[in-house]
Amino acid sequence: MTGSRQKLAVGALCLFAGLVAGCGASLSSADPIARELDAMSGGLTAAHADTFRKILASSLASDAWVCTPSAREVFFGQSPGGERVISGTMPHYGLYHGPMHYRIRRLPDRWLVTLKLVVDPPDPGARLELPDCALRAQMQGELECSGIPFVQAPDRDACPSVGVFRAPASPHNVQALLQRWSTEAEAYYNRDAAAFGIPVTYDFEITTEPQRNADYGLALLPTCARTPYFSALRSGWSLPVISHELGHFLGLMDEYEMFSGIVGFYPKTPFPGAELSRMGLSMKEHTRFLPLHHYLILRRYFCPEPARRDPYDYAL
Repeated sequence: MTGSRQKLAVGALCLFAGLVAGCGASLSSADPIARELDAMSGGLTAAHADTFRKILASSLASDAWVCTPSAREVFFGQSPGGERVISGTMPHYGLYHGPMHYRIRRLPDRWLVTLKLVVDPPDPGARLELPDCALRAQMQGELECSGIPFVQAPDRDACPSVGVFRAPASPHNVQALLQRWSTEAEAYYNRDAAAFGIPVTYDFEITTEPQRNADYGLALLPTCARTPYFSALRSGWSLPVISHELGHFLGLMDEYEMFSGIVGFYPKTPFPGAELSRMGLSMKEHTRFLPLHHYLILRRYFCPEPARRDPYDYAL
């Protein structure tokens, strides 16, 4: 087996099972942390604790940032003040590496997680496909608004055929869209952290203006489609979908079967119990960022700087 194929094979086993010797975190070693996180989840994960234990173990096993502090130490311990830039990649489905890049700052009474993305806007003459007409009052020009918002669709399609919402892709309208994404996507994270009593605040900024300390740059495409999060953001993605995709920049992984949702006969299929998770069902408003997710994001502050950025290097 070639080196690259071997890396993929070993990484895929780690990602899906978390049971391969040498992966860095087995199911058993993740048990104490999984029990902590389950207890902090207000009963939401209790019926499928094994699913979330495997998600934790596979996430730890495939991360180049290696350390396993307890959940209580991460959330409530007396950590020294400071700031760290978390940079690297995560292996999605054991097939490709996607970037993560964000900042964690320790404040006297809480954590602050910041994410800053710079997008290249579409041609001003294009039409922005939108998931709803919630920005009707903020946008200029001729708007099309018919049907029901994407988040109200009965199915699990990220881009459902339930409505038509379009606006001119003018700089003003693009700015209105990005401002909504920035404030309302971070609000999902802050809402859920507060609901579970976790002292962390998220601050997101998505802009077209060049930023000296931007975490990532990518295109803004005026359509809705399922594409890798790091290739482009899509104007037609709903707020729940946007918050899910931003989670990947924070190093969170998908929690659904790999090819589900791509074709009609195989709808989006979360891991058992993960239909309550925003990383399991990206398009539904009822899903949540669980203590598991906040732990995985904040945990890296405690880890030594990775010697290698590719978490599959051990397979060579």
